[in-house]
Amino acid sequence: MGRKKKKVAESPEEPLNTVQSMEPITSHLSPSNKETIMVTLHGATHLPTCKDGSEPWPYVVVKTTSEDTKNQNAKAVTSVTSEPTTAPIWGDTVKVELQAEDAGREDVILKVVDNKKKEELLSYQIPIKYLRVFHPYHFELVKAAQSGKAEEATAKTHLYATVVRKGSFFPRYIGSNHTALEVFLRGVNEPLVNNCDPMVVIARVVPNYNDFKVNQIKQDAASVGLPITRLSFPNPSVMRFDVPRGSQNGCPQLSKPGGPPELPSWNQSFLFQGRDGATNFSEDTALVLEYYSSTSMKGGEPWTLSKPLGVSVLPLKSRLYRKMLAGKGLSGLRVERLPITDTKLKTINGEAPTVDISFQLLSSENPENFLTPNNSQVLPILDPKILDEKLGTIRESWSKATVSSTMESSTSTAQEAEEEPQSPKMPHEMELNNYRRAMQKMAEDILSLRKQTSMLEAENRMLRSQLTQEEGEEEQDNSNAQKLDEVSMKQKLVLSELDMKKLRDKVQYLQNELIRKNDREKELLLLHQAQQPQATLLKRYQDKLQKMKALEETVRHQEKVIERMERVLEDKLRDWREPLLNRPQGKPPMAFPVLPASGLPLGTAGEPLPADLYSALLAENSRLRAELEKNRHQPAPIILQQQALPVGVPAPEVPEPRSISKAAAGTPALCKPKDKTLELQKRGGQGAQESSSVHPGTCRRISLPALRTSSAFWPS
Repeated sequence: MGRKKKKVAESPEEPLNTVQSMEPITSHLSPSNKETIMVTLHGATHLPTCKDGSEPWPYVVVKTTSEDTKNQNAKAVTSVTSEPTTAPIWGDTVKVELQAEDAGREDVILKVVDNKKKEELLSYQIPIKYLRVFHPYHFELVKAAQSGKAEEATAKTHLYATVVRKGSFFPRYIGSNHTALEVFLRGVNEPLVNNCDPMVVIARVVPNYNDFKVNQIKQDAASVGLPITRLSFPNPSVMRFDVPRGSQNGCPQLSKPGGPPELPSWNQSFLFQGRDGATNFSEDTALVLEYYSSTSMKGGEPWTLSKPLGVSVLPLKSRLYRKMLAGKGLSGLRVERLPITDTKLKTINGEAPTVDISFQLLSSENPENFLTPNNSQVLPILDPKILDEKLGTIRESWSKATVSSTMESSTSTAQEAEEEPQSPKMPHEMELNNYRRAMQKMAEDILSLRKQTSMLEAENRMLRSQLTQEEGEEEQDNSNAQKLDEVSMKQKLVLSELDMKKLRDKVQYLQNELIRKNDREKELLLLHQAQQPQATLLKRYQDKLQKMKALEETVRHQEKVIERMERVLEDKLRDWREPLLNRPQGKPPMAFPVLPASGLPLGTAGEPLPADLYSALLAENSRLRAELEKNRHQPAPIILQQQALPVGVPAPEVPEPRSISKAAAGTPALCKPKDKTLELQKRGGQGAQESSSVHPGTCRRISLPALRTSSAFWPS
């Protein structure tokens, strides 16, 4: 089903313990300093099925929210149905007690539970603070429709219950001399012949019976049957709990089913408050009892009562009020045979049935005596012929047989005199009797007032003592609270001081860090400014280094060229020497060229070279040797490495090295490595002119054809 079910520990009561008891409720008040929630579970329709889809064996558990939170076993549990069903009928009344000071924050929880699997089918939570004290609420509890199969199943369920919140005293309202009217319904006097089911009774006190009859003819929902208040959960409206004062239809109360069907008996007490006008006796006020068959509560549709089986009406007129106060002891009367009118019910004698009722006025806020089957029999009996078809005047008639033996003889004599036919009396005797009655009534009023005064004084003393005790406790609580506040304030102050100290230290640390960062920034700026000339110098050195690298590469290339030229020269010399060895013997061998006496080398024809040409060759050869030696022994350039700059400071731009000119790098110059000097001879002045045109500091350019055309070489 997809519905999450809770396990419940409470078990249902045995049917024998929940059957209608013959003993009535002996008190309508809760214990001192407590409140009682009376819940009567009538029935339900469309209960959800169990988790496995089977029909439940339902019963109801009633508890408060505190009991539910503490997982306490509830004592307010109804009986379980005799068979599995989704439309149970219970008719059980349970009660829950709680402390009066907790009523404002407690809720009453109604849980419907399956007896077999102990699964919670659904629950309702009613706030107790919304319930008016002593007012009977007739609720229809429903769940609001929500999405989901489980929620839709619970939304179809209707639970019908009557809830009454009882206090430890009756409230007294302004304009009412009495606090409540109690009505005790005993039962039907004669056996019935045409009744098949137990009967329930709806009792109400209406301020105007004629208007009430008109509303019933108009089928007004508030005057027909039992008015139901619909509560939608989980958030019931507060307005649903509002009770108007002085309703024209009264405050109906429902009895338990009375049985057996042939002679129904209830022995139930109804309480009507002075707030609802029940104690305001007038010419139109009446007590109305409506009788319904208990099978009217069964059915699948909304739980309502059908047409009543009969109605009993007792007019509450001012003369009846005076008669109630004229008796001794309880201020009440008894009607042994109040007829049931507008009915088809018949007794074994073929007459309309009658019921036995008693009623009394309650003047105290905390009365000691309520009506019971025993004390209601000693009340003065009112003649049943007080009613006519139009609710005429009350014709009082007292019966001697039911008068209590404890009543004084004067009262009995007066009642006997009222029963006899009225005979002419002397004016003096009538005046004397009236005077005696007035004096007796005055004495009773004085005694009643004295009793009320003593009770009020006792209550006043008790309230003063409670007030004094509460004031002392309040002062002690205030002092304790003040001490606790002081301690907590001191602790907060100490904690705040510690926090302030931590914040002050943190601020100081951050200030020091800021100063250090500023100093570091200044140092970095100064370092950057100092590195600018160094960057310029570094750039110049880098340019020189690039030039040196180019020159070194050129020199290495020229060395390779010179080595090749040396090999070529060696080959030339070898070729020159071989013809001499192979010369014919007739010719004299040609000697190795030697220097003449003048010291100048000879040319190709044997003549000595010019002196200026020879000196130019020697000078050029010396210069080349010096240049090579200088380059060889010159130390490598010192390269200054630039220091790393901080983040955010741009590095100085280093320009790219310039490319070596084609004239300097492309054409190799002829140099003499390894301490050797190559002396070149050329005829004419062209060689001298070319040698003189070479820039100092560079190697001389020598073309390969010129070397090939040379005729003589002299090693140094």
